[in-house]
Amino acid sequence: MEVDKSESELLYRALNEWEQAGKLTSEQAAALKGTIVPRQTARQQIAQYFFFIALFCTLLAFGALFLNEKLLEKLKVYFSLNDLIIALITAALSVLWFWYVGRKRSRLSPAVYEVNMVLGGLTVLTSLVYVCKEFHIDGTRTAFLSMALPLLIILGTVFRSKALWMGALAASVAWFYSFSSWQGSDNLFLGMNYPVRFTVFGLIILAISFLQNYIKQLSFTQRITYTAGLILVFSGLWAVSIFGNFNTLVGWQQVRQIHVLAYSIVFGIAAALSFFLGIRYKDELARDFGVLFLLINLYTRYFEYFWDSMNKGIFFLILAVTFGFLGWFLERKRKPHPTAPK
Repeated sequence: MEVDKSESELLYRALNEWEQAGKLTSEQAAALKGTIVPRQTARQQIAQYFFFIALFCTLLAFGALFLNEKLLEKLKVYFSLNDLIIALITAALSVLWFWYVGRKRSRLSPAVYEVNMVLGGLTVLTSLVYVCKEFHIDGTRTAFLSMALPLLIILGTVFRSKALWMGALAASVAWFYSFSSWQGSDNLFLGMNYPVRFTVFGLIILAISFLQNYIKQLSFTQRITYTAGLILVFSGLWAVSIFGNFNTLVGWQQVRQIHVLAYSIVFGIAAALSFFLGIRYKDELARDFGVLFLLINLYTRYFEYFWDSMNKGIFFLILAVTFGFLGWFLERKRKPHPTAPK
């Protein structure tokens, strides 16, 4: 429930009084407090946008400074440092940074806290890079990502940082790409090309997001994982509906698109199922993804099969009638029957 700041303070005070009076248990009070979302003012929203811009600029600055090998080599030569010393220094800095930000967390806004968490996470990854260099285990990206992924998961969980958790999700995607490429052959991994394997990986991420509902320490990032899973699944299905499970571009070009029509049907069924399940269980994210990728599927099929043969106006007229009927049907189902008791 989204309320103004004054309303949220009143609700918090009422819940505390009911808890002290014994009308609510501590678990019930905590659950109700969790449903209260203070509404942001225009100034807070603008400030949040600025913090996101600051975060983006921080990432660019980090890349420009720490990924510039010439600059790093000059610093190493000037201070007579080896890779292990740099790794220990950055590790110590990251520990101090996380300790400091953890102490100041109550005084920081959520956006500022996440920016600080990203800075700490980048320092940890810098330390890990130099550990890999020192022990010569940076030959493959898989080795680095195999160590970075659990570190980001642990840090995100311990410090309850959504930004670090998103970093962990990004690292998991990069790790899976690197690992499947390393272990695969002929552009296939367990018989799957890239679109198919990332669709399966997205389903795994979705399954993890549902498990997070039952793990208290991870429940605060459930929606983020769920969103990432939906993006991976539907993006993968869209690519599969175009390329099928062919492992080479030459092989795909030699067959007609009608041979991958079955994948398009599966993609459409998945989008429609997401749409209706989103409506049934009041999941706006699943509903919106279903509508979006149902449209993407229809437009893609149009360009594949009907761009040269069908009149453009007829195609869009069919789409208009279809979605108009669907909207009318859903609106009709939403309204109570005139004879129903009020």
